[in-house]
Amino acid sequence: MAVLPPRTPAPAPRRLAAAALAVSALLLTMPARAQPVVCHVAWAGATRSFVIEPVAHGTSPEPLLHGATIVLEVANRLPPAPGAGVTVRTFGLHDGQPYLLHQASYLPRTLHRRSPHGFTGLQVVREPTRGHELSYWCEAPLRRPRADARR
Repeated sequence: MAVLPPRTPAPAPRRLAAAALAVSALLLTMPARAQPVVCHVAWAGATRSFVIEPVAHGTSPEPLLHGATIVLEVANRLPPAPGAGVTVRTFGLHDGQPYLLHQASYLPRTLHRRSPHGFTGLQVVREPTRGHELSYWCEAPLRRPRADARR
């Protein structure tokens, strides 16, 4: 019968790596805590702010703005589902039929970028046949937005 030497503790870097792996696994299994985003939209001479709550993957967003020539929709999807983060789509309307003018997607890790125009920067979309212009920017506020700004 062979006698095994006493077990020695793993070196510190290995223990730290194992602990980091365990914490990462725990974080991945926790429910997602996405926060609402606020989008500021200027259209037809007026600026409005909309609060977009996070939704599960597969939920279709309702348009924030539905004008005669432009439709704007924003989806704030919960991680870890595919498409997690914020997606902004702007459609033009021609004879009642929508066509895509602009689409932008922002990953969850980019939502907390601080700049004068939030994580999207100032975006300007022009409808080509009539020359109408819509501008928007979105931010992830540090505090929960006021109830009167919600859509």
